[in-house]
Amino acid sequence: MGRDGLAVVTAALAVAAVTAAAPGAAVAQAPGRAAACTPQGPDFNGDRCGDIVVGDPDAAVGGVQGAGRITVLYGAEGGPGAGEKAVLAQGGPGVGESPESGDGFGAVIRTMDVDSDDRADLVVGLPSESVGDAGDAGIIQVIFGSPEGLGGGRAGIVLRQGTHGIPGGPEAGDRFGAGVAVNRTGGDFRPAPALAFGVPGEDVGSDADAGAAGVVTFDGDTGDVATVGALTQDSPGIGGGVEAGDRFGAAVELFQGPGGFSCGVTGVDGFTLVVGAPGEDLSGDREAGMVHLARDLNSDTPLTQDSAGVDGATEPGDQFGAGLALDSFCEHDGPSHVRLAVGVPLEDIGSAGDAGTVHLFATDDDELPLPQRWSVTQDSAGVAGAAETGDRFGSVLEIGGPWRDGLGEPLAVGVPREDVGTAADAGRVQIFGEAASAPGDGDVVLTQESIGLVPQAGDHFGAALSGRYGRLLVGTPDDVTYGKGAVHGVPWPGTSGTPQLFVPGQGGIPADAARFGAALG
Repeated sequence: MGRDGLAVVTAALAVAAVTAAAPGAAVAQAPGRAAACTPQGPDFNGDRCGDIVVGDPDAAVGGVQGAGRITVLYGAEGGPGAGEKAVLAQGGPGVGESPESGDGFGAVIRTMDVDSDDRADLVVGLPSESVGDAGDAGIIQVIFGSPEGLGGGRAGIVLRQGTHGIPGGPEAGDRFGAGVAVNRTGGDFRPAPALAFGVPGEDVGSDADAGAAGVVTFDGDTGDVATVGALTQDSPGIGGGVEAGDRFGAAVELFQGPGGFSCGVTGVDGFTLVVGAPGEDLSGDREAGMVHLARDLNSDTPLTQDSAGVDGATEPGDQFGAGLALDSFCEHDGPSHVRLAVGVPLEDIGSAGDAGTVHLFATDDDELPLPQRWSVTQDSAGVAGAAETGDRFGSVLEIGGPWRDGLGEPLAVGVPREDVGTAADAGRVQIFGEAASAPGDGDVVLTQESIGLVPQAGDHFGAALSGRYGRLLVGTPDDVTYGKGAVHGVPWPGTSGTPQLFVPGQGGIPADAARFGAALG
C-alpha cells in the first residue's frame, strides 16, 4: 500500500483532558480493587487499574535545578491515568538518594514486578547522577509498589558499580543506567525478574567510552538482588573488540531464549542480552554501529548492516543500534518468539543526511542470527512522509499494543524531529500495525493534527512512546501550546476509546513542570 493509502487517525477524535483528585496528593491510596478496571499496563497499587508514569528529568526539586522528578498518574474506572496523581523525587519515601543539580531523575523509566507481589515496581536510570566526586557516573533505582502506591512500602534499591556484585567502580562519565531494559517475557512461564543495564561511558583499559553492559536478576520472593553478570567487548565469547568510543551499552534489551533452553530461568544463564554499540567502527567506517546478541552472556551473535540478509551497508556515522525495541514470549517446551527493532537514526538516505532507517528482525523457531523481516526508511512504500535531513527516523522505538493474529504487537516509531507542514521539528509517529509482516495494511500515521491539535515548531511530538495501556502514549516534552510538555493517550487503531491529554497544571498534575513527557514508563 502506498503512502496515500495509509490509515490516519483523524481530527474527528475529540481530545479529552482527564479528571483527577486535587493537586498535592502525595501517594495514591488503594482502598479496594476496582472490578471495572483491567490493568492494561503496570499497576503499582494493586487496584487492577493501569497506572502511568511520566518523566520530567529537567524539573526542579525543592529549588534544585534539573534534579528531575516523575509524575505518577494512577488509574481508575475512567481508564489508565484517570485517578489520583503523585510526584516521586529523590529523597522521598521509598525512593532514597538526594536530589542534586543535573541528576535528571526520570530520564529513563521502566516497569516490572521485581518481588512477584502482583504490584508493579519502577526502575529508574539516572546516567547523570554523580557518585561522590565522579560526575555522571550513574545509578539505577528500584522503587517498589505497595497498596499505598509507589514508594509507600519497603525501601528502594540503589544499584551502582561496585555494589551488589556489579563489577567496576563509579567513574566520571561512565553513565551507568543510560541503557536500561527489563524482562517482560510472556507466555507459559512466569518471567524471572531481571533487568539489563548499559554503561556506555565505561573505559576499558585505556579505551575511553568503550562501554559495558550486564544483567541483574532478583529473588522473586524477596525482591533482593540474586545474581549479576556483566560483559564488555573484551569478554570471552563476545566479538567486536574493544575500541575507544564504541559506547557498547548505549541501548540494551533482554529476553529469555532463543536456543531451546527453559524460559523459567533464575540466574543470568538463560538470558540473551541485546546490546547496541552505535559507536562501533567497521571496516574503516567510523561509528557504523553494531548490535550484539549475547546468549547466556558468553556467546555472541553480532548484527550489522554488513550481516547476511540485512539491507543497506555499513557507512560512517550510521550508528546502527542507537535505538532498540524488543517483544518476546516463550512457549512451554517450545521455541522462543522474538521481535527486535533496530534503529539507525543517522543513516543517510540519498542526499538527506541523518534521515534514518529501521530494521525489524524476528524469529519463531529459536533461530540465530535473527533474520531480517523488513527494513524501511521514510522513502519506503507504505511509510509516511519523506526522508529528510535530520529526521532521525529510528531514534525512538516502541513495540507494544494489541496482539495481531499471532504476528506480534505493533511497532511504533517516533520521529520527533519531523517537520509537519511549515512547523519544523513538530514531530510524527508511524505505527506499523503488524510488526512481523511487511509495512502495509493496518499502518497508521499520527501527528498532533490527527488528534485535533495544531503542530507547532519544536514540539517534538513522539520524543517518548509507551504502548502498554490499551492505547499509545506519546510524549511531547517541548509542546509550545502548553509550554511545559504534554502526553497524549491515543487509542490503538481499531479499538474504542477517547483520546486523553495529560498536561501540567490540569487534572491534578503539578504546574511547575519543565519537560513533562520526556520519558514514559
